[in-house]
Amino acid sequence: MHLGLFALPLLAATAQAAVNYSEPLRPQVQFSPPEGFMNDPNGLFYDAKRSTYHYYYQYNPDEPVAGNQHWGHATSPDLYHWTNHPLALEPDNADTFIFSGSAIIDSENTSGFFPDQDDGVVAIYTAHSSTKETQHIAYSTDGGYTFTKYANNPVIDSHTNQFRDPKVFWHAESQKWAMVIAWAEDLKIGVFTSPNLKDWTATSNFTQEGLPGDQFECPNLVKFSVDEETTKDVLFISVNPGAPLGGSGTYYVVGDFNGTHFNSETEDYTLIDFSKDNYAAQWFDSLPEDSKPVSIGWASNWDYTEEVPSAREGWRSAATVPREHTLTKIDGAWRVTQTPFQGLSSVKGNKLEEKTFSDGDISVDFSSVESNAVYFDVAINNLPSADATGELTFNFTSSASGDYLDGAVELNTGSFWINRAGTHLFTTADNGNFTGQFDTSISVSESGQFTFSGVIDRSVFEVFLEDGKQSGVMSFFPTKPLDTVTFAATGLGEDVTVDVGVWGLKSGWSS
Repeated sequence: MHLGLFALPLLAATAQAAVNYSEPLRPQVQFSPPEGFMNDPNGLFYDAKRSTYHYYYQYNPDEPVAGNQHWGHATSPDLYHWTNHPLALEPDNADTFIFSGSAIIDSENTSGFFPDQDDGVVAIYTAHSSTKETQHIAYSTDGGYTFTKYANNPVIDSHTNQFRDPKVFWHAESQKWAMVIAWAEDLKIGVFTSPNLKDWTATSNFTQEGLPGDQFECPNLVKFSVDEETTKDVLFISVNPGAPLGGSGTYYVVGDFNGTHFNSETEDYTLIDFSKDNYAAQWFDSLPEDSKPVSIGWASNWDYTEEVPSAREGWRSAATVPREHTLTKIDGAWRVTQTPFQGLSSVKGNKLEEKTFSDGDISVDFSSVESNAVYFDVAINNLPSADATGELTFNFTSSASGDYLDGAVELNTGSFWINRAGTHLFTTADNGNFTGQFDTSISVSESGQFTFSGVIDRSVFEVFLEDGKQSGVMSFFPTKPLDTVTFAATGLGEDVTVDVGVWGLKSGWSS
């Protein structure tokens, strides 16, 4: 993560008191901090012994702007219902901040910190000062709730202030720990290895012609099972500034990792998101062997994150919904799919509407949904494989203020777009980088169908196209809550039908 140069007072960190999560802009399904400012996810891991997911995050507990960086901490049994905990890592002094990193379970006690247990947790993070960024470790004997900093930190000293965000994982084939880390301004991803998490050896640097960005950040290297015999490694790189859509953004390349070197087999990068508010996704460590890879991203953008109006409620920034992933080939190119973790099953509430129609529109009033959050699922059926025509629009509106968020499938142009310009509490007039509309190219499947689904949650909108082959995340800020959704079909052609389902979502913060 990158904040530039700043100096804010270091205040004493205390356990968070009870927090009101019912404010109008506060998401109910996506995680948000109890107060203050949150950015990158850090140190995500699953504790199988206790069936608990741990989520750490970049956090300023004192003000709703970046600075005074700590690791905040929350846990969940299902990635939707959260419990906030006291700060996990705090700065040692006013000149050093706890920047991004990762956490692992050292089950074999390779570090020597855990002679009597197989569930010790080691956090690996960047200590940032005005003169340099070094890599430190801390260890926890109580499952990741409290940490002791290693007495001989730093474990890597690069003698530069542009070296950050270590992601560490176990490489079974070489029986060593591996780390990917960003040489930020050099636009390279470094690879280090270690037998014990304390002693690290630099083994390679990766870059590739044509990769955009002014600074590399928050790399993740994730192994995917393509089929029973094939695995591929996917390198995710976040960049800020200089992302293709402006400000901060994340993309990936696909290849193979041999324990010391990553070799890309893709000539170009692929954006993780066709919209602007999905950054610095972190991937969970220690998931069960049969699990798909799971991630959580930061649902904001450095172009405007310190100006958005949720600060009036005492907090800024939310996470994306947790996502599970596959790696598949589409038209000869690798694509990482993204869908809500376990289909939102633990927060999916009552069905508000399920209807099939071919022309005209349907409207669903969800003002009675206590969370003010809904999930929707749409399938356009019986489309011709070529020359499909017409469009399907959707519009989320506030009955109180007229604010709206809308989007459409335009089959004649082969495009899908989403637009937040109709929500008026924060607009391009407040920040010119707060782009209103985002679009992407689409095509009709061989079965003659196009599908999409989404989550709208007070101030975060996420959409998933064609079983997650594409996704878009957009923060938005209405003057009054959106409470009605309308789907309208126009000119879709003979025999074409539209299936729409809408469900209320239950708050992850309610008992």
